[in-house]
Amino acid sequence: MTTAPVLFVGGSGFVGRAAVRWFRARHPDRPILIGGRNLEAASNLAREVGHAEAIAIDLGRPGLGLDRDIPLAAMLMLAPDNGLHGMRYAQDHGAPYLNIGNGLVEIGPETMLYAHRAKAAPIVLASHWMAGAAVFLALEAAKRFDTVQSVRIGVVFDDQDPAGPAAMEDMQRLHEAAPATLTFQDGKRAWLSGDATQGQVEAIDGRVLAANAFDPLDVASLFAATGAPNVRFDLATAESSSRRRGGEVAAEFIAEIEGTSGGKTTRARSTLEFLRGQSSLTALAVVLDLEAIMGWNGRAPIAPGLYLPELLGDARWFLDELRTSGATIVEG
Repeated sequence: MTTAPVLFVGGSGFVGRAAVRWFRARHPDRPILIGGRNLEAASNLAREVGHAEAIAIDLGRPGLGLDRDIPLAAMLMLAPDNGLHGMRYAQDHGAPYLNIGNGLVEIGPETMLYAHRAKAAPIVLASHWMAGAAVFLALEAAKRFDTVQSVRIGVVFDDQDPAGPAAMEDMQRLHEAAPATLTFQDGKRAWLSGDATQGQVEAIDGRVLAANAFDPLDVASLFAATGAPNVRFDLATAESSSRRRGGEVAAEFIAEIEGTSGGKTTRARSTLEFLRGQSSLTALAVVLDLEAIMGWNGRAPIAPGLYLPELLGDARWFLDELRTSGATIVEG
């Protein structure tokens, strides 16, 4: 077992704190580096979880302002890595690097930097909804089909979910930066704008909610993985089904698949609900991604290359781990 620590860049942020706590709960003895601009907050978290050290991070400096000789088992980039200083640092160390903060229109520089140093380290682009949780829900449902005609992901984002400022800034930035929203229609890329982005999401409790098309990496991942000619992702901001029935704020999303099985057209609808909210679910998914990267899930560690969450491990294992950690998943 490696004794090098896992570095959580942005580990004192909203998602970062949850990721550190999930990691410590699942891996009591593995060392952690908590990197952040607020060293006091990082230090408090390090004392809370134990076997951890806080370090100051400067995202604007080459090498993040860190010493070059710091050993790393892996780097989780949970803060905006606009200069890709963290990715370069991970490549220099041959350490796996996972980023959850970029949209489809922003991943070009990461892919180019990977291509120029393809054998340096495993690079995982995980800026999917909840770091891949929605993709895994859809892909597990898609296994029941011989051919997949359409995949629709619907998300209910509770307006009282304490998502944290970084997550909200990411969504706002992507909304403003993207020229239009990517979907796939009849096997072709379709960029939606204006009224064409308007859609609907049927919530877990049966409500039909007004929504808008959104394009996290899930859209392209599901097009590639399923071969479906029609892929769309819709986001509704509304009271979650859990809160509406008097419970907690919950992360909530739905995967609807249409295709053929045994020569017949059929449909499937799977749902996932997580009562701790979207930040905690994202953080848990990040830790599960890391376990797959490192081979801590009973499989071999991944080799240097470019990866997406769905290329790291089996959807069934991922969903089972979510269930064990409190997710309610209904597979239709």
